[in-house]
Amino acid sequence: MKFALRSGFNILVLIFLPLASAEGAVDYTKFSHSTPKHKSACNTCHKPPTKNWTKASSFPDIADYPDHNACVSCHRPQFFRGARPPICSVCHSKTSPRDDARYAFRKPASNLQFVIEFPHDRHQDVIASLRTNRQTSKLLAHAPPQQFNNCTLCHAPAPAISTPPAGGWLDAYAPPAATFKAVPADHSSCFSCHWKAQEPVATNCNGCHKLAPSPYNSATAPTRISLKFMHDGGGEKKQHVGECTTCHINITKSATLRGLKPDVPMTSCTECHNKDGLRQDLNTELAALDKNRAFTCVYCHTSNVGKLDAPASHYLIAQRPPLKRRDIK
Repeated sequence: MKFALRSGFNILVLIFLPLASAEGAVDYTKFSHSTPKHKSACNTCHKPPTKNWTKASSFPDIADYPDHNACVSCHRPQFFRGARPPICSVCHSKTSPRDDARYAFRKPASNLQFVIEFPHDRHQDVIASLRTNRQTSKLLAHAPPQQFNNCTLCHAPAPAISTPPAGGWLDAYAPPAATFKAVPADHSSCFSCHWKAQEPVATNCNGCHKLAPSPYNSATAPTRISLKFMHDGGGEKKQHVGECTTCHINITKSATLRGLKPDVPMTSCTECHNKDGLRQDLNTELAALDKNRAFTCVYCHTSNVGKLDAPASHYLIAQRPPLKRRDIK
C-alpha cells in the first residue's frame, strides 16, 4: 500500500493509493476443465487412442493423460519452473525428472468434473429396431433362433466378487460375482458404434461428457435394497437370465443418467416369487411377520432392510392392507 501527502488549507490529508492489482496466485497442482482456456475442443489435448490402450482396454480408448505437448503449449513457464514443477503433480505421483510414474487414469482420489449424458431411451429404440429386423429375416429365411441384442451389449456380468465394504459384509453374506452387472469400465461398448461412424464419435468427447456445475464425489451410486438378487442366478436354470427390460421397465424411457434409478416394480419379482402353483416366498415371510413383529425378512434382503416395515407394495401384491410392525400384536 502506498500513500501520498497533500497539503490544503493547512490540513494534511492522507490518500491511500492501492498497488496495481497483481494477478491472483494460481495453484497449478489443481487442474480444472472449467478454466475458460481449458474449454476448447477436447481433442486439442486428448488424442484417441492413447499409446497404452492395448494394456488398459479391449478397444482403442483414451486410457491415459495427454502428452506433455498439451501442457507445454500454454504452460511453458510453469513447466520449467524448478527441478520439481508443481504443475507436474496434476498427472505424476512424483514430480521428479528421474521418475515419470503417473497416477492411474483417472486420478482415483479426485472429484469428478463431468456428468455422462447417456440416453437409454434412444439406445433402447435402436435395440428394438435391430430385433424387429432380425425377426423379419428369420421368418423369411427360416433361420434358427438367434441371440438378439439387449442391454448385455454393455452391461456384462461382474468378473469377480465385489470388494467388501468397510466393516465387512452385512450378515456375513458375500454376494457372488453373478449378483451384479458390471457397468462399462471404459469406452469399449461405446466405441463399437461411436468410433467414427455414429455421432458422437470418439473425438467428440462433449457428446457424452457434460461439464458439471461443480466437482462432485462419485460415491453416490444408487442404493441396492435387494442384495440377494443375482442377475445371472436363480438356480441352475438361471431363471433371472432374460430380457432386461422385462424387469427394468423405467430404464427404457430415460433420456439421461441424472437421477436415474434402476428401480424394478414389485410385480417383476412376484410374477415368479408369489404366484399360485409356483412359489409363495412373499406370502410366507408376511405370514411369519404376522406371528412375530420382530421377524426379519431375509429371502431377498439383508437384515438392515429386512427388519424394517414391509413396503405397501408388498402388501398390495398379497392383496392385504399395509401393516406397520408396531401394530402387530
